Amino acid sequence: MGKRRFAKQSNFKEEILDAVRIIEKNNNRMFFEIEDIITEDIAEAVAIMMRQKDISQSVWNKEFNIDIETIDPRKCLYWLSGGDKEWITLNNYNTPWNKCDHHFADEFEFVVRWIIKKSKTLGEIKESFIEHLSLPVLYEFAINKNLVK
Repeated sequence: MGKRRFAKQSNFKEEILDAVRIIEKNNNRMFFEIEDIITEDIAEAVAIMMRQKDISQSVWNKEFNIDIETIDPRKCLYWLSGGDKEWITLNNYNTPWNKCDHHFADEFEFVVRWIIKKSKTLGEIKESFIEHLSLPVLYEFAINKNLVK
């Protein structure tokens, strides 16, 4: 079972669940610290956590209530399509992320926002990403856009 620590002050609540630190502010903003990455984008945070081996169930059971307009779908699509391993080395892609991210965003932005809007927990986001935005789906899209070697 993971370590859980709460720090409460008048304007935020902090939880440390295993390797993930989550800070919630009263204005429905959440901040995530996953290893050496810090983000306030819930979709990006879930996509990063999906790449981790030892995320406990308590993290996936975490409920949230955020404004979907605070999400930048490009951030989670970066991680879902391979993350640093693929986009820095370009082992499989022939175009850097900053030159083709708009293709992914144009195609999948609505799906990312729909997933966040319909989900109530981080685990529901994860399961929907697996179902609708899996690596094979994103890779097939990249092939069709001639973004793959």
